[in-house]
Amino acid sequence: MRNGSADLIDVLSGSFERELTVNVFNGTDRVLEGERFESWQLDSVLSGRVCSDGSGVLVHASQGGESLVPVGTSGVLSPFRARVEPVMTIRAGGFSESVSLGMFRVTSVPSAADTTTPFEGRELVVASRVGLRFYSLDEDVERWGFRFPEQSPAGSSAYAEIRRITGMPVEVTLADVALPTAKVWEAKQGGRLDAVHELGRVLGGTAMVNSRGAWVVVPDKVADPVMTLRLGELGTVLDVNDEIDTDTVYNEVIGSFEDADGNPFYSIASVDSGDLATTGSYRPNTRYYASDLVKTPQQGKAAVQSVLDLSIGSQMYDVQVQCHVNPLVEVGDVVAVEGWVRALVGQVTAVKLSDSAYMNVTLRVHRELS
Repeated sequence: MRNGSADLIDVLSGSFERELTVNVFNGTDRVLEGERFESWQLDSVLSGRVCSDGSGVLVHASQGGESLVPVGTSGVLSPFRARVEPVMTIRAGGFSESVSLGMFRVTSVPSAADTTTPFEGRELVVASRVGLRFYSLDEDVERWGFRFPEQSPAGSSAYAEIRRITGMPVEVTLADVALPTAKVWEAKQGGRLDAVHELGRVLGGTAMVNSRGAWVVVPDKVADPVMTLRLGELGTVLDVNDEIDTDTVYNEVIGSFEDADGNPFYSIASVDSGDLATTGSYRPNTRYYASDLVKTPQQGKAAVQSVLDLSIGSQMYDVQVQCHVNPLVEVGDVVAVEGWVRALVGQVTAVKLSDSAYMNVTLRVHRELS
């Protein structure tokens, strides 16, 4: 959840106006502030390799005839140096509060043009319009490969390894896990980001960069909601649809591992009784699991049982919600939906923001299976 005051939360449940501007950074220097941003969108997906991507057109009114159209590596908006921070300002009556949507790496400039006017025999730039494509800071780790295979330090923990690999801040959201053995990370395209995602799974969740620019691991299990979306004529949720799918409800997990000497071994966990028993009418639905962090039969048994418990403990289905823009919501948050035909609590797995007055949110809802 992005940072916001209690007053802002109250305002977002009623009528308000919004405006999006961007700040531009070169390194740690803020070189532009409060620039107009048009035709923008920002999409975030928890399961995405890089969590968030966006685009928009920055409109700069020239003060002294300067152009912001970048040329190669030159210019404050050059994708070789620029970072952007979209900032949404909410206003209602005399109330005003701004919310940073995060820091993003500019990766391309798909369009750029100056508006000019003749002045004393020369063309003077009046305004620049620069299209920007940008990604969340996971992109930095995606691009930064290992120069050669790297081995995790002996006795390292998962969070310590994420800090070492990324060189970025880390917010601890789950209990840390000691790596059972020294792990060798492969030097390949995207290998550093692969390593972070694997460590996130070891911790029991999905690794991503949040709006504060820190790595977090979003838990697989749904916790208590941090905010509420309300239905009704004056509420925030406009439309809800749900879908049920049993494809991912596994009642048998088979793990394939190797011990410290490279000898293969297998671990199996299955449901033996009840509605989801492999011998019952549901029939076997098998999932295969592997991890080179598992080195003993005891670790293998615990690993496959954990995967099985997560599967049979709940059935996940997606709820599509369209609601008025709420800049505080980000992927990984757990929210409640009230006022529908039944109470819903789900994890936000996708958010689509744009210059529309509405946003689209996907909730991953867990229905308990008895």
